[in-house]
Amino acid sequence: MNLNNLHSLVGGRWFINESYGHTLLPSLYSILSGKMPASNKEDFISEEFIVQGSVSVSAQTFNNQTNKDGYVLVVSLKNPIFKYNQECGPNGTKTKQQIMARHESDPNCKGVVLDIDSGGGQVSGTPEFHDFIKNYSKPVVSYTDGLMCSAAYYIGSAASHVVANKRADSIGSIGAMTSFVNMKGFYEKKGAKVITEYATKSTDKNKDFEDLLNGDPKGYIKNVLDPIVDTFHNDMTSVRSNLNESVLSGGVYNAEDSLSNGLIDQIGTLQTAIDKVFELSKTTPNNSNKNNSKKNTMSDLKVPLIEAVIGSSFAEGETEQGIILTDAQATALENRLSENDTAIATAATEATALDEKITGLTATSTTVTTAIQNALATAEVEGAATMSNEQGVAALSALVAEYGAADGAKPSTSLDGPENADDDNPNVIEGMDISADMNY
Repeated sequence: MNLNNLHSLVGGRWFINESYGHTLLPSLYSILSGKMPASNKEDFISEEFIVQGSVSVSAQTFNNQTNKDGYVLVVSLKNPIFKYNQECGPNGTKTKQQIMARHESDPNCKGVVLDIDSGGGQVSGTPEFHDFIKNYSKPVVSYTDGLMCSAAYYIGSAASHVVANKRADSIGSIGAMTSFVNMKGFYEKKGAKVITEYATKSTDKNKDFEDLLNGDPKGYIKNVLDPIVDTFHNDMTSVRSNLNESVLSGGVYNAEDSLSNGLIDQIGTLQTAIDKVFELSKTTPNNSNKNNSKKNTMSDLKVPLIEAVIGSSFAEGETEQGIILTDAQATALENRLSENDTAIATAATEATALDEKITGLTATSTTVTTAIQNALATAEVEGAATMSNEQGVAALSALVAEYGAADGAKPSTSLDGPENADDDNPNVIEGMDISADMNY
């Protein structure tokens, strides 16, 4: 623990799995007891490795000026996550970013694997590292064979692909907490008394924290922790489009459950993750892909019909410039578009024929209406002008029945006139058979 960064452990906001956080307490007790752990630079273990084929070497001894072969940078996150370097512990996220940035401009670097085994760490610096990975210009793949919780998952989720060993311990713990030590008792035991006063016009300064110290956490939770978690959730749903929202409550999961809940993309080994980087680099033009551009822009693209035609998900061929299709996929898409053009042309021809048929039927209907109205006028039927064809035919049929039942010295005269009379078919009006238009 770097004494300059002691505040990181004594107090602050954390993205951390609580049981993992408790493992830091012995270190804190040792420091407060004056037993600062001694650091030995000779015992320092490199946290970054270069992998070329089956050979791995320390990044510190690797010379990328003379190297001509493709390689993957493996960055380890296997300790509590801090923003700044710890004298007797791991490099901070700031240093991790600097190391990745140095290899970003090397065309032989195909990408990065984040080798993670951490239960989380500080809030400070974690979202920044997340954004750095998301916008890294080479493929990044995250891997865990132990813990990838809270801050560690926040960082790892920004990768293009997430792999977990089938025996991984816990993944998830998406949430935030605060954990700090009230040092007043410690100071008083040493003979010191802590006095805190605020200016008259500083009534809101540190109010939530002071209320928390005095046993009222509501303001601190609402105004400090809840906004942190809201940002955490928004970042997770942005980069993990298939994430089951039930995991946002802070639970942890094994590898199989993490896969089904969308926390990871694949179950495999560290070599699986390394191979995935090489694979992704092949679909990256000039090996300069905005690593998570698919998470920012393409993961929300819902095109199931196109994916059904090409037989795969867009996620398998996304680059900064868009989607890369294989020859077979492009041919399948072209054939489907051609089939659709033919279907559209056929439908247009059928629509034209139907339009012509409708025009003919409309003309016939107009002729029928005119005939019925003429017959109603001849019969002097009241309200004829407002009658529909069905009403007009019914009125005319009623008159025919009425006249046919009446007594007389001579046969009744047809409404159509003697020359067009058709006593056997009352549905013939002015020489036109309207049977088809009657609905009674």
